[in-house]
Amino acid sequence: MKQIAVAAIVLAAVLLTGCVDQMSEMSADQIAARMEAKQESIKDFSATMVMTLFAGETETTRAKIMTKVPDKTRSEIIEPVEHAGTLTVRNGSTMWMYDPAKNQVTKMALLEDEPFEMDYTELVRDLMDENDISYKGTENVGGRSTYVIEATPKDESDRELISKTRVWVDRENWMLLGTEMYDADGNPMVKVEYRDITFNTGIPDSEFIFEVPEGAEVVEESFEDRMPEKMTLEEARANLTFDLKTPSYLPEGYEFDHAMVTGGEREVVSLQYTNGDERLYLSDPSL
Repeated sequence: MKQIAVAAIVLAAVLLTGCVDQMSEMSADQIAARMEAKQESIKDFSATMVMTLFAGETETTRAKIMTKVPDKTRSEIIEPVEHAGTLTVRNGSTMWMYDPAKNQVTKMALLEDEPFEMDYTELVRDLMDENDISYKGTENVGGRSTYVIEATPKDESDRELISKTRVWVDRENWMLLGTEMYDADGNPMVKVEYRDITFNTGIPDSEFIFEVPEGAEVVEESFEDRMPEKMTLEEARANLTFDLKTPSYLPEGYEFDHAMVTGGEREVVSLQYTNGDERLYLSDPSL
């Protein structure tokens, strides 16, 4: 299953060539070339990101985000109140994370920058092969005009996990402005929106300079330190304070590969299942 952000970019490229009906007449190379050309025009981007989880009790997180090409990002949580002020800043090969509840700063050296090349052609082909794509018209999101596109897995077994994904794509900049994923019964699972959006306003580099708050403890970690180790289900259960559930149904051919546990105030376990080169990830947070 492809990441939603990648899918949205590809869908936008398909649509903005003129019409969804033209998709079958265009080669993957043509679509990929249009995608890359438009994305290269975006130098900086800011927005308020609102993420809503509908599993059990509805939970909403609101954060102010900024991005500046090629390697600067800033994200500050506004809501919920108990996490307000949580800040993450990346500037080149260094990332700073501030937890106001603990008044603690984590400084992390990222892996050495390497050229990242994405095979857009392969992504386009996979998306076309695995989903039925339909155009649902236009809507306003955050004061910007968007195309509304829906992707439905062709394989019925895939719909047992995510029955469809609806995406809202900026008509001018091809940016993803919203996504909503639905479960097998058609109920929303998670929705992400981007509001108060700006493009290419010349965000100054000073926005990405992190200053340690007065009295805060600074802890240094490496990227490798943050990577959880692979575990069996038995090992994962031994490292959790809640009852780990496993799926009662999996698409045909998928088998358990490994689990990974992330600690902290909110434990999260990720389960990976594989079917040859295909991978399926499931996550179970402690509530």
